[in-house]
Amino acid sequence: MARATTFPVGAVVMGAGAGKRYGEPKAGALLPDGRRFVDAICATAGDAGLAPIVCVLPPGIATPAGTIKVENANAEGEQVVSLRLGLAQLANVPLVGVVVWPVDHPFVTLEAVLAILDGARRTEAPIVAPEFEGERGHPVYFHRDTWRELMTVASGGAREVVRAYGERAARVTVHDRGVLRDVDTRGDIG
Repeated sequence: MARATTFPVGAVVMGAGAGKRYGEPKAGALLPDGRRFVDAICATAGDAGLAPIVCVLPPGIATPAGTIKVENANAEGEQVVSLRLGLAQLANVPLVGVVVWPVDHPFVTLEAVLAILDGARRTEAPIVAPEFEGERGHPVYFHRDTWRELMTVASGGAREVVRAYGERAARVTVHDRGVLRDVDTRGDIG
């Protein structure tokens, strides 16, 4: 799918965690269709026109073709560290914003991502999150103007930045339970 050059948006896929409850790093874990979580996410992100796609992964996990790999060897660290590593790769890329996508949300549909991007274009909100049945999900769009706060927030990570924006952070209704489907254990796959 062709990306509109007037609204270039990248992606940061955060998959550096150890996946203790899952039993292995989730970036390399397999979905029922045989694809790795990270491959499924990057395929959907690419189909949505997100580029470049930066994958923040632990050592030893291969990066999907056509994406940028950033290693984060500290699997026990805070997720915001991975986000910052990813954003640093995009600092000199002319983007309007970035979609931040935790690797434990591999079931998000293309339609949901396109709805997030459409919401960001229409509302010009600094942050746009998908909402399914009244509950906020992932991935989340962050306009470039929010990146400084994401890089410097003292505690609470991206969640605290979203909270600080309050009503200025928009939500778009999607018809995709995948935005809420956080895979923490193998039982969450079925």
